[in-house]
Amino acid sequence: MDYSRDILALDDAQLERFVLRWLQVMSNPKYHSSQRFAGAGDMGRDVVGFLTKARHQGPWHNYQCKQLGRNLGLGPALLELGKILHFSHKKKFTLPEQFTFVAPRGLTRALEELIFKPSALKEAIITNWNEYCATRIEKGKTIPMDASLLAHTETFDFSCVDRRSLDDILTDPAAMPALAAMFGTDPGSPPLGVVPPTLAAAELRYTDALLGAYSERDKRTYAGHDDIVTHRVHGQHFFEQRERFYAADAFSRFYRDNTLAQEITTLEEEMYHGVIEKHREPHADSLTRVNAVMGHAATVSPGGPLARHARVQVKQGICHHFINNQRISSWKL
Repeated sequence: MDYSRDILALDDAQLERFVLRWLQVMSNPKYHSSQRFAGAGDMGRDVVGFLTKARHQGPWHNYQCKQLGRNLGLGPALLELGKILHFSHKKKFTLPEQFTFVAPRGLTRALEELIFKPSALKEAIITNWNEYCATRIEKGKTIPMDASLLAHTETFDFSCVDRRSLDDILTDPAAMPALAAMFGTDPGSPPLGVVPPTLAAAELRYTDALLGAYSERDKRTYAGHDDIVTHRVHGQHFFEQRERFYAADAFSRFYRDNTLAQEITTLEEEMYHGVIEKHREPHADSLTRVNAVMGHAATVSPGGPLARHARVQVKQGICHHFINNQRISSWKL
């Protein structure tokens, strides 16, 4: 889908919220956390990605959002850089390790050329400080480029200044899921789950619960999962439950890595409320309860942008994840 018109139609605040979502998609594993600093007093920060829990006392990246009716020009860009230099000099925060202008309509040729020549960009802000920065950073104050601020400016790595235009946004894989979440469009299909030949450690809780259900049905204690894998009656049933578990696992991993985790959480919450009453109903034994919940899970119709990709196996597999994370404690009552 082409999001060009959608992006260009965003206002300033909406662009900042999009960039925040974009960073949250990148945050696994790029950023420890991210934050939007809205309105007056942002000190040159619109959206920030923190690389460590030290936040502004550690390394961080700054995203300055500029939704303009024309290309971003030299003056406004130098002013935003000037704010970062001034307030970091005042110890409000450390200098960012990356400074990115997010300007959907791009930059003027003059500004673009300076960004590609970091030493020239540094010279431009020093030379043009009085024109673009001195009286515009803090209302009612004049901030001179004195020896101390000049020395601080010299420490800044101007090669970290970059830009993201409309084309950059549209070609960044991390931006696509954030755009899909923001505009409510289809984020794409997840991969199919692959069942490993041997049980993984992550499977033990829900497979132990199934083992208990098989034992209850047959009124005997099975020594381990191997007894079920080759069982004439239960073997195929057990494999199908593992297929469902891994279908849900692949679904969740794909969208947690490529969209906002909240979309997965919302779908799982709807699935829980869709099946829990069926789980609480009286059943002849635990295995009957398993099968009743699986059958009912297949009929649940959750909402949201991911719902169309939640196949029957995914919805059923989510129930095994509820057992795994103890949202549902057992197949027994």
